[in-house]
Amino acid sequence: MSRPSPQTDRLIALVDLLAARPDTDFTLAEIARGLGVGKATVHPMLTTLTRAGWLLRHPVRRTYRLGPAIVAAGRAAATGETPLDLVRPVMRTLAAETGLGVLALVPCGDAADEDDLRVGELVRLGGTGNGTLTGALGVRLGDRVRPRPPLGSVTVAWAGAAAVDAWLGRLDPDGQSGAAAPAPAVRAGSGVPGGRPYVRTPAPESAAVSAARRQLAPALAGVRERGWALETEDRLRDRLGALVRDLEIELGTGDWDAAGHAAALRRAMAEVGQAFDLADALPASIEPDALYRASSVNAPVFDADGTVAVVLCLIDHAAPLTGREVAALGERVRAAAADVTAALHGRVPDADDL
Repeated sequence: MSRPSPQTDRLIALVDLLAARPDTDFTLAEIARGLGVGKATVHPMLTTLTRAGWLLRHPVRRTYRLGPAIVAAGRAAATGETPLDLVRPVMRTLAAETGLGVLALVPCGDAADEDDLRVGELVRLGGTGNGTLTGALGVRLGDRVRPRPPLGSVTVAWAGAAAVDAWLGRLDPDGQSGAAAPAPAVRAGSGVPGGRPYVRTPAPESAAVSAARRQLAPALAGVRERGWALETEDRLRDRLGALVRDLEIELGTGDWDAAGHAAALRRAMAEVGQAFDLADALPASIEPDALYRASSVNAPVFDADGTVAVVLCLIDHAAPLTGREVAALGERVRAAAADVTAALHGRVPDADDL
């Protein structure tokens, strides 16, 4: 894993801060407060970016806003031929036909978090483009999305056992499920019985990951069979809200030390693991007459290697949907994703790839 770079993180945060309010000029003090650092830390960065044309500095008010050089860089990025170029017109059509928000997620391409996704494009209700969707997900263009079961099922449903293991492993609070347990290599004849070296063995799978594997295996099979996924909010939000309220009551009954607080959190997490059935949020089959509170109906776009290049999502469903309505939306987004896959000369992985 690559080492973090605080200076680079501050640069990204600065651009995000200014881009979020493009019509506002910021003083040095306002930028420093927005980034949570001192003015002395920010000032050299602002000077360098202004010299490069990434920022504009008002000569009288001494305020900053985004400059023409960064606009040119954005335009250059937009002209490249990518899967997003092919998916954008499809997204506008989906939004206009369904009245829903449409979201395109693309792989981050980050070696440190190679399984993460990023918001590559957004289309608002009615078919017009915008940088933010404020409904169910409240995401912005460029936001990083970390697929954690049951979310992101289409990224792993066709990807084989190793990808599913990594996805399920994100449920492990310590992030160690299935990881190799470190052990030193020992030379033959170095005192180990039989002269055999130690070998690394997988750590035992956590209870949460084992339960998720049992619950989600049928769901992933259903996603592959249909070609699209339904991710729902049914019962999860209500149960989590009740657990949070119970924890708040516990914490409000007296003075708490750190150990007591941690114990309460552990009890809450244990109850979450027992009460939640992940299959509720990622149904293996869709019952025509049942009602579903959909958070996303999504399908994958594949490239020539059979790798997911884009996840195309219909979001911002205002009311519960019947299974028939969900299936109609699922077929729409599947067909749209299939058209983009064909345009990319992509292919859907077959059973031999799993």
